[in-house]
Amino acid sequence: MKIKMTTVCILILLLTAVGYSVDNSCVYLFTFPKPQFSFCVTIWGTLASIQSPVGINHLDPVNPVEGWVGAIRDNGGGTDGFTEIPGLGTVDSPNPPVVRQPNGPGTLPLIFDYGGDGFFVERIDAVPSKREISMSLTIHSCRDACFWSGPVSKVANIRPDGNSTGNFAHSLFAGFGYVNHGVMLSVADDAVCAGADPNGASTVPYDDCSISSTPFTGAGAVFGTWRFRSLFGKPMTMKAVYRVF
Repeated sequence: MKIKMTTVCILILLLTAVGYSVDNSCVYLFTFPKPQFSFCVTIWGTLASIQSPVGINHLDPVNPVEGWVGAIRDNGGGTDGFTEIPGLGTVDSPNPPVVRQPNGPGTLPLIFDYGGDGFFVERIDAVPSKREISMSLTIHSCRDACFWSGPVSKVANIRPDGNSTGNFAHSLFAGFGYVNHGVMLSVADDAVCAGADPNGASTVPYDDCSISSTPFTGAGAVFGTWRFRSLFGKPMTMKAVYRVF
C-alpha cells in the first residue's frame, strides 16, 4: 500500500466504485464443535458471520458490517486513506487481496495481502476453545526517508444473541454488545481505545473515543482504534480480537 497523492486516491476510488460490485458473502467458513462456534470471512478479509452457538448470528445475516478503516498521511503531503467495509459498500482496493493459507486449504491462519506488495497485510486466526477470532493488520511505511501517521480503526455492527436490539457498553480497551450473552471486541493496551457507537459503524476512523462515553440500548457498533506511526519502512501491527461470551 504505497503512498499516493490525494487526487490519485480519489481517482482510484471512483474507478473502484464503477468497476465492480462489492461482494460481502461468506467465502472461508470455519466451524468447530465444542464449544459450538463458527465464523466466516469474505474475499476482502472481513467477517461475513460470527455464530455461537451455531445458528445464532452475531452479525447481520443479510448484510454483515465489519472491517478496517484508516486515514494515513505522510510527511511529504501524500495520503493513503483506506476503507475495507464491504457491508457499507466501500472497499478501496481495485481488486480483492491476494490470499494465502500457509497450512493448506481450509485451515488457519488466513493471510490477506492488499495490493500483493506486502505493504498492507492482514492475518486472521482463532482460538476455538475460547470462541475468539483474532485479526491483525500490519502496515509498512514507504521504504525510504518518510514518516506515515494517522488513525486506524477496526469496526463492526454487532447483533448480541442474534438480536439487533441489545445493550452496548465499553471499557478502555474493549467494546461489547450483549443481551444475556454477547460479543466483545478487544484491543491491546498499545491501542488508543475501544468503544461502542449508537450510530452504527462509520467509514471514518474513530480518532475521537468520546463518542461512547455512556452505555446505550438498541442497535450499534463496536470499535477499536489506533494511532498508526511508521518510519523508514518499520511496520506497525494492530491486533483486534472478537470473543463470544
